Amino acid sequence: MVSLLVMLLLVSSAGAASGAGNITAAETFTTSINSSTENDLFSELSAQAELYNNNFDNVPSLVKRLVASEEIAGTIELENGEMLYVTALMRGGKVGEFYKYDTPNDPNSQLGPTIIVESDEETVRETLDSDDPLRKAVEQMNDGSLNVTVEGFFRKTVLWSIKQLYS
Repeated sequence: MVSLLVMLLLVSSAGAASGAGNITAAETFTTSINSSTENDLFSELSAQAELYNNNFDNVPSLVKRLVASEEIAGTIELENGEMLYVTALMRGGKVGEFYKYDTPNDPNSQLGPTIIVESDEETVRETLDSDDPLRKAVEQMNDGSLNVTVEGFFRKTVLWSIKQLYS
């Protein structure tokens, strides 16, 4: 989903189910980073969510504050031209649920996302492959290849601070 996209790029599973559209929960806790099939970005993001949660003590406090208990929606244009729509439901800064769906709007969302991340597969993979994903994500936000929109003054201030510290 920032480091989360990057994070977002980050996220977990739980049995997300709905009668509206096809929703697929991530199988985060049974997926390893190297086990995803070629170009299966959703599986890679699921594995990154598990890695993020497992290394939560090392996540910068500003990132934890930004993602706290937010609903993060991600829209990623895949290399094959299709769109990947995902949602990460954060709980106390950790990924609580992570799932994908086949429509631009999450059919499970009650109030709508408080953080929206938009990008393309190449940008996301560059972030995931980086030695410093947070710094790489900030670089991509600054060059416009990674768009992160946040709601509220507090979140905007925290995102601005992250951009300043990791530029």
